[in-house]
Amino acid sequence: MDINQKKEELRQQLLEQRKSISEPEFYGASADIIEELKEQKEYQDAGIIHCYVSMNERREVETRALIKEMTARGRDVVVPVTDFESRTLTHLRLKSFSDLEENRWGVMEPRKGEEVTPEEIDLVIVPMVGGDEQCNRIGYGEGFYDRFLKEVRCPKIGLSFDVNIIEELPTENFDIPLDKIITEKRILTID
Repeated sequence: MDINQKKEELRQQLLEQRKSISEPEFYGASADIIEELKEQKEYQDAGIIHCYVSMNERREVETRALIKEMTARGRDVVVPVTDFESRTLTHLRLKSFSDLEENRWGVMEPRKGEEVTPEEIDLVIVPMVGGDEQCNRIGYGEGFYDRFLKEVRCPKIGLSFDVNIIEELPTENFDIPLDKIITEKRILTID
């Protein structure tokens, strides 16, 4: 079995595992992960924070409350906008959560806003299907974040439920490891 087949198999297992998380467990563990994120120096020191808007029905670690809180406090928040044609992300400054609308894939995105370059970002909060103990992540397999993370020089923190962290993911040379992965039980860092 080649590495792509292995990754796809793992991705499906991890997505199934994530789907089985009950709603109370999902919101409780998400809240614990976000509280831990807020304790991190990278989060506290960041001027411009790039954060994914969680797809709660897909059981991504819940970030909507965090985004609402950050915008209400006047923090500089940037969210991704997906271009499925060019398979890239653009990054728009978000003034208010109410500026977000669902795109045709069900992802919440701003319709307009000031674009921010990857070089301007101080912290990226990364979505993930799962990860491993070496801070590698596995996403949905489209490569949007892999391409984006290559361009950033700031810390990259992934949010995941502990059940979706395995010992070791199959990786390829284009896979970009994260600086930290925060789960409801632990913080993994690159040694």
